Amino acid sequence: MASVRDTQKFWREFLELYRGLPALWKVKSDDYKNRQLKGECYNTLVEKLKEIDPSATRGMVTKKINAFRSNYRRELKKVLESEQSGAGADDVYKPSLWYFKDLKFLWDQDRVSIIDNEKEENCHEDSLDDPEPDPYHDDGSLEPEQKEAISLNKKIKTDVEAKRSELLSLSCSLLDRCDDAVDVLAKSWAQEFRNLSEDQQIYARKGINDILFEGRLGTLHRHSVKINENSIEQGKGSSPNFVLSLETISNSSFDE
Repeated sequence: MASVRDTQKFWREFLELYRGLPALWKVKSDDYKNRQLKGECYNTLVEKLKEIDPSATRGMVTKKINAFRSNYRRELKKVLESEQSGAGADDVYKPSLWYFKDLKFLWDQDRVSIIDNEKEENCHEDSLDDPEPDPYHDDGSLEPEQKEAISLNKKIKTDVEAKRSELLSLSCSLLDRCDDAVDVLAKSWAQEFRNLSEDQQIYARKGINDILFEGRLGTLHRHSVKINENSIEQGKGSSPNFVLSLETISNSSFDE
């Protein structure tokens, strides 16, 4: 089992190797935007990590680097806060992190990032109307895997919102289409009405209106409607004659 000294020695070598790969940490450099170069740099660190873990992967490398940098930034912030407080040289916070000096090459970059973040936080405190900070904000210190994860989270969130909107729209559409029996019957009659010729539509409209009128008065009964009674008497050679007779309850023949 490796001793603490041996472990620290390995990680110091790892961080020194990381320092020699500015494409992974120097945000404002052109190399930082070169994805192919960054991939090669990560492979270099993966090979280094395999010295103590043969199953090492790029994900494990980025996770370890993020842990180192997060702890470093936390300590650096304490140093900056103690300096800004007006404390004397002897009272300035002294980092206890054993690898703090090994990451000193990040001092200027992370110092600016910390100060910018504090300014942004102060702006939000000064105005209650300001929008909340974006939880996916990239302050320049994110690694490619983190950016890809953030991009994926945004896409998932957008897809979920789109799906929710689609389901809501579908639900509203189904509600609109939930017709009762009367609506179904009316639509069926409307289709039949459209199939009639123009003159037949005139007769049908009158007959239907007469029936509805009597119905509103409450005078309809089983024998109210008689259609084309006279056509039987006219004979086969006669032209068709449409007769709609409405006998109301007051009809004497019905009363008998």
